[in-house]
Amino acid sequence: MFHLYTNPPINSSMNKEIFDLIVVYSENIANSAKDKTYTDKAPFPSKGSHSIYNDSYKYFLSKCKQFDLNAASATSKDIIGPGLFQSFWTYNKKWIRHKNKAYSNILFDKFTTRSYEQRSKLKLLTSSKDVYMFNNKKIIEMFQDKLNTYKHFKKFAIPTVDITNLSIAKIQLAKIKLNGLLKKHKYREDFSSVYIIKDREGAGGFRIFKFDFDTSLKEIKKRHRLDIEVNYVLQPFIDGDKSFIFGKYKGFIDVRVILLNNKIIQAYIRIAKRGNFKCNEHQGGNLVYIPKRLIPKDVLKMIPKITKKLNFKHALYALDFIKSNNGNLYFIEGNTNPGLDWNHKKKINEIRSKELIDLIINELKIIIAERKLYQAHSRKLPIFS
Repeated sequence: MFHLYTNPPINSSMNKEIFDLIVVYSENIANSAKDKTYTDKAPFPSKGSHSIYNDSYKYFLSKCKQFDLNAASATSKDIIGPGLFQSFWTYNKKWIRHKNKAYSNILFDKFTTRSYEQRSKLKLLTSSKDVYMFNNKKIIEMFQDKLNTYKHFKKFAIPTVDITNLSIAKIQLAKIKLNGLLKKHKYREDFSSVYIIKDREGAGGFRIFKFDFDTSLKEIKKRHRLDIEVNYVLQPFIDGDKSFIFGKYKGFIDVRVILLNNKIIQAYIRIAKRGNFKCNEHQGGNLVYIPKRLIPKDVLKMIPKITKKLNFKHALYALDFIKSNNGNLYFIEGNTNPGLDWNHKKKINEIRSKELIDLIINELKIIIAERKLYQAHSRKLPIFS
């Protein structure tokens, strides 16, 4: 059988523990185990919306142990070399801080880079070819940037143009450019005088603003407090409050389908709260899992047209769809980091989230075994114990 570490060996010269797998979270969400100013007993602060991740990753690390994988969690703040961290967290009936170094060549990355400093850290973390990141780099490039998503999937995606800066002249120029695309679009009747300004690399429904150009641009900028350090895109607003209907659920609804290795493993709908168009849970939306047989036929028909560009090994991603009131389907965006948290008031959501975690860990175990085979073969080492 393959040898997987049952107890992480310690490299005495560097006081470095070696793990099969390390989860890497962004430091603006999780906290470094070495941070003396942070006094909570778990990596995610107990107060605030991120506290729910403590349960998710408690389960994640516990499940790794059941799969005979030694796993730890660290933050982007801890990165000090390729696959190397200055401190880390583990879980064994309780969260445990470790202020010594940890290393793994397999990383489950929940680390979204936004700044130059973060991109530099990611470059350092992956500077060795021995380090393997779970999320596929090419898919991240396609999905993290909403303009890139549109460029790769123009036939299905919502028309999108970039706003080069937040001057009134540049926003007006973006509108002219977008209107040129809309006039040529085969479903141009779906588009009105209402627009969306959206964070180009945003997530969770944050920094998305709906407006019409009858309002002065100066008022738009003042009302929405657009952040000059954020890159934005301009899209048309698509009315879809009478499109998807799932039993008692109606209004603004999007459909999310999660795929692993291009196979559908889960699907759910998100319903915007009354008076809102944003379906994200972080914006008050309601998440409801649906069986695969209830995935709309037009969604199932569009998915293969998208996935043929995503035929990468061990690829996990989510695809989001909306439909206009005229019945036309649009691919909103993709996500290489679908959330592993759940609404604690809904037992079924916890069950489905844990099922997804189990599938991810099983895939990671396959990756680890493959990497061990490859390394043993390339270095001519024995691969069995």
